[in-house]
Amino acid sequence: MKKAFLYVSACERRELDAKRIEKYLIRNNYLIVTHPKDADIIVFIACAVLDRPTKISLEKIKEFQKYDAELIVGGCLPAIEPEKLRAVFKGKTIPVEDLNNNPDKLDEIFRGIKIPFREIEDSNILFQNTDRSKPMETLKTILKNTRIHDFYYAFRYYVFKKIFGEHVILYRLLLKESSFQIRTSWGCTGKCSYCAINKAVGKLKSKTIEECIKEFKKGLKKGYKHFILTADNIGAYGLDIGTSFPELLDALTLIPGEHDITVLNLHPAWLVRYIDDIEKIVKRNKILNIDIPIQSGSNRILRLMNRYSNIEKIKEACLRLKKANTRLILGTDCIIGFPTETLDELRKTLDLLVEIGFHVGTAIKYSQKTGTKAEEIKPALTKKEINKRFKFAKKYLRKKGFSIIHTPHLHYFVFSQKNK
Repeated sequence: MKKAFLYVSACERRELDAKRIEKYLIRNNYLIVTHPKDADIIVFIACAVLDRPTKISLEKIKEFQKYDAELIVGGCLPAIEPEKLRAVFKGKTIPVEDLNNNPDKLDEIFRGIKIPFREIEDSNILFQNTDRSKPMETLKTILKNTRIHDFYYAFRYYVFKKIFGEHVILYRLLLKESSFQIRTSWGCTGKCSYCAINKAVGKLKSKTIEECIKEFKKGLKKGYKHFILTADNIGAYGLDIGTSFPELLDALTLIPGEHDITVLNLHPAWLVRYIDDIEKIVKRNKILNIDIPIQSGSNRILRLMNRYSNIEKIKEACLRLKKANTRLILGTDCIIGFPTETLDELRKTLDLLVEIGFHVGTAIKYSQKTGTKAEEIKPALTKKEINKRFKFAKKYLRKKGFSIIHTPHLHYFVFSQKNK
């Protein structure tokens, strides 16, 4: 029996990919081990969304090559940074797009396969890196493919809700692992000037509404109460199969039972386009959280980002959602220090956060991604200036009544309303 070690250093969608690959290997009689030194094969799912995680991924590849095992590199790195990858690694790769559009390529990589990858259903649980030197991690590894795992997360959901209350931001943050993930589609139709993800994930490929409903009901049967809808570009759902994101939301929110839904990364362009339908749907009290990454409060900066650039319509749509359902939690992301951004434009971004009244959000230092359109926008702000504005943003939001949640990372901070 061959032994495989899996490791992920990437976003949650890539964690879903890793979990699906893990199921594929298990069903083909691979033993999943929790330390690379015990493995015949190491599968590393790597990130390349920005230059910083790219560097981290390349260093991890060098580390894994020290072991007496075949290394296979997946994730966004092979498609976004092929030259940098080839400089340190000559082995097999699993590009993200192949998982969805060329699944038979995996069967060529893993010889002796009896159950093809295309027959492995998508994952609804995030993959978690494990280290058997830690007793609790070892226990999680033993339990994660058993029914006990499902009961554990259902119980954890109940405890969090009773202790924290469903409106408290900490409760929402703690629920990630105890949520049932439904990936509605793959691929991205957007072309943000600072983003390289569309190079890796390929064209839009949506699941049918029936498939999503089936997964939702599977989660209910397992005891899950909280569901997360995720995708590379969730608002674009259905454009390739003759349906739409509101039609999907309508179907899922009509499923009876006591449960709620979080929508991740709804691009403001889709929110504005579908606001009439989404406004009606959130009144059903089934959608508890919508994440709407505004990125900037300046129309000029948004145009440079190649994003939807009508701030007034974005603001109007967000406020309509809050009015339609006072229980609804709105989250967001914003970028600090985009090339040519003025201090006044940063203030516009921070003021927009206040005016809309986002309950929680992430403020991220701009980090250049080599090869993107944004690299051509001059002048770029210096690291010193970006750090200065980062501190200014923290101070500004504190004065406006937000709490700043400190993170171990220096390139972003989380903010939340104090009364939530």
